[in-house]
Amino acid sequence: MTFTKTVKNELTTIPLNHNEMLAEFSAFLNLSCEFHIESGIKMIDFNTTNPTVSKRFLMLSKALYQVETELLTKSQTVFKKKNIVILRLSGQIDKIINEHDYFGNNIEAIKLITKSDDEKIAFLRGALLVSGSINDPKTAEYHLEIFVSDQKLAILVQTLINHFDFNARITKRREGFIVYLKDAETISDFIQLVGAYNALFKYEDIRIKRDLNNSINRLINVELANEKKSLVASNQQIEEIKLIKKYNALNNIDSKILEVMELRLKYPDANLRELTTYFELEYGKTISRSGLSHRFNKVKELANKIKGE
Repeated sequence: MTFTKTVKNELTTIPLNHNEMLAEFSAFLNLSCEFHIESGIKMIDFNTTNPTVSKRFLMLSKALYQVETELLTKSQTVFKKKNIVILRLSGQIDKIINEHDYFGNNIEAIKLITKSDDEKIAFLRGALLVSGSINDPKTAEYHLEIFVSDQKLAILVQTLINHFDFNARITKRREGFIVYLKDAETISDFIQLVGAYNALFKYEDIRIKRDLNNSINRLINVELANEKKSLVASNQQIEEIKLIKKYNALNNIDSKILEVMELRLKYPDANLRELTTYFELEYGKTISRSGLSHRFNKVKELANKIKGE
């Protein structure tokens, strides 16, 4: 089961009062229903590939309007897509159309039935149920989107989401518009807002584990890079020391520089931090990493001088 389906299955179990049912029904009606007339009979078809979501619409339709319903299915042969479930409403269609101003100013009608926060949440829950999707948190990209065919309706959905400070954005698609969220924390808060608490726990559990693994991998990569950098520096220092010894240039070198030269030859694979420990064991005195680095710079200067001569 996809994560989106997990969320939707939970959302369809949330109990609603009358006003919340009206707001959620409005999202179903405006985002995924088609009006048509057959043999003089007015009908509204709700289309979905999710039978659980169709049951939610059936419950809303019966509770609000006591409509007559017919369940149909339509096969999709392209790319082996799932069958489309069609829930057809007949009877009380004029009441539905008038109450939601379906052929008039439906935007204002939606605003009227989403005045309270709970009603706004109910509409957004319905929007997510009928045309929303959420990337699985196991994937590399966090993404939640709601598809809306009409631009004005897309702006309204964006406004309702941003009423709760989510910073939703809109992008144009060939068939319509996408209202979307990209930030993991924001998506988590949206899932909580619409009431999918069990899915939220799953989302956070997967996200935390994934982010932890990524953090561990980043630390490992940094450590490997540091080790590689340390080995390169060590090899260069050894070559410089060998060059100095080859040309018998040790007589005029400060004893402090000689100490680190011998230390490097004795511990060729040690990094600076490890060399500070070995330095104390060898010579009975302490030195900082910056102190060692300063002395190795003196070694490099001498080797470069010999190369120049």
